[in-house]
Formats: sequence, structure tokens, C-alpha cells
Amino acid sequence: MGYNLEYLKSLIENKVEENLNLDYKSAGALEKQNNKTSEISKDVSAMANSDGGIIIYGVKEDSQQKHVPKEFDPIKRKEFSKEWLEQIINEKIRPRIDNFKIYPISINDEDVIYIVEVEKSSTAHQVNDKRYYKRFNFQSTPMYDYEIRDILNRSKNPKLSLFFEFKNSHKTLIVYALNSGSVFANYVNVKITVPKSTVKDSNYTLGKNQTFEIISENTIRDVIDSQYMGPEFPTTYKYGSSRYEPILPTRKFKLVELELLEFAFDYENIIQWEIYCDNAEPVIGQRRFEELLNS
Repeated sequence: MGYNLEYLKSLIENKVEENLNLDYKSAGALEKQNNKTSEISKDVSAMANSDGGIIIYGVKEDSQQKHVPKEFDPIKRKEFSKEWLEQIINEKIRPRIDNFKIYPISINDEDVIYIVEVEKSSTAHQVNDKRYYKRFNFQSTPMYDYEIRDILNRSKNPKLSLFFEFKNSHKTLIVYALNSGSVFANYVNVKITVPKSTVKDSNYTLGKNQTFEIISENTIRDVIDSQYMGPEFPTTYKYGSSRYEPILPTRKFKLVELELLEFAFDYENIIQWEIYCDNAEPVIGQRRFEELLNS
């Protein structure tokens, strides 16, 4: 994901509310003298224990409209460096979280905003108060025992996400199912929802609010016979029944190609998805089309 100052400004201008995958924190959240290091570890571990996402340090919420960003609240770079923040996250969470990145967004030579990007983890992470936390109702809240056990079972299931690729000068969007887990993904079913105004008319099902609903699976059909009738005729093929093609760990499977319209990358256009695979929990996500250009 390419984060920059324009991205942060767009969140404020469009009043993008906090959600399961997005958390705003003022500069005060990093103050050492207020013992905020435990809050940092709580928030980062909760994001990893839940569905992953980003925490933005240096954006103040609107006091009149909770969970909505109001303005920048920059952090002093010399007082709270990127290295200091990395050290807090590494030292206060066990086991350590490997899949996180910190993106410093400079306001000027002295002031900065930090975006901490955290991936959904395949294990449960505990902080220095000996508790486990999750994201719930815009907050980091303690977890129950059964929730911790559910997280520990994640490693036994495939870890599916969507991978996006453009071709034809961004006129075509190819969507893949990516298995980043350690076990096979046997049965994959994906529902993709896009605004009707973003893709060319096709046989997709028209859903609510003028959106297309696209259902795709990891199925293939093998050629079992072919017939060549001569150079003047196309070769005809006979196919067998559809079957599931398991997605191996670290591999991806092509789901669909979308022919995009001219205005697909307008800010308000969002692609949404639901991924169902074997016994794993459903994966629900969304991205703006313009964000896919920088991913």
C-alpha cells in the first residue's frame, strides 16, 4: 500500500470513520511520561489478533463526532522516532509480531505522522500486562479463552487474501486468490462486489445499490478429448466435469478479469469481497480502486 500525505488528507476530507481495520491516535498516544507504551502494545496486538489493519498515530478525532478524523496532530520526530516505536512493539508483545511495517509521513522537517500497518496473525499475541486483546467497537478489549484458542487454530487453516494485478494500461483488473498460509486451500469461494459504474456490462448479477455481484471459485475443467477437422475449421474440445484445484501455500489462483470503465478510479468507488475457504473463518475486506494502483 502506498501511503502519503494526500492519502491522510483524503481520510479527513471524506470523514472516513474508524472501523475494525482502521484506528486513529493523537500524538499524545505516544507520550512516554504517561506510560502509553502499554497502550501501543495493546493496540498493535489487538489489530494482529483481529483482522489486521492500520493504526495512524498523529491524527486527532472530532470531539463532536466520535471516531471521525478532524485534523493532523503531528508527532515530534526527534522525541518519538520510528526506531523507538518499533522497539516498543518488539519488546512489549509476545510472541513478537513479524508482519508489521511503520510508514513515516513527513509534515515538515520536525513533524511526522506514523502509519503502522499490521497483518492478521496466525497466532495469538500477549502484551506485557499478560493479557490478550482484540479490536471490538473501535477499542482494544481483553479476549475470552475461547477466542484465544480460535486464533491459535488459524495456523491449521489456509490463509486466503486477494491479490490484484493490472494490465492494458490499467484498463483490466485481474483478481487472484492468494494462499499465504502453510496448508492447502482446497475449496475456495469468493464473492466480489463492485459498483456497476466501474466495470463493463456483462452477465454479472446485479445486486443492491447498483452493484455487480461476482461469484468465483478455484475450479477448472480438464480437456479430455479434442478433434481436429482441418486447417479451415477450429479445433473442438471436449471438457470433463468441473473440479476444485487446490491452491498450494504461497501460490495464487486466477479468479476473474474485470474490464474497467473510465471512471473506475473515482474516489468513491470501492471493491468489496468475501472469501470462504474450507474451515477457515470468512475473510471480508474492501479497498478503493485508486488504492489498488499503489498496492
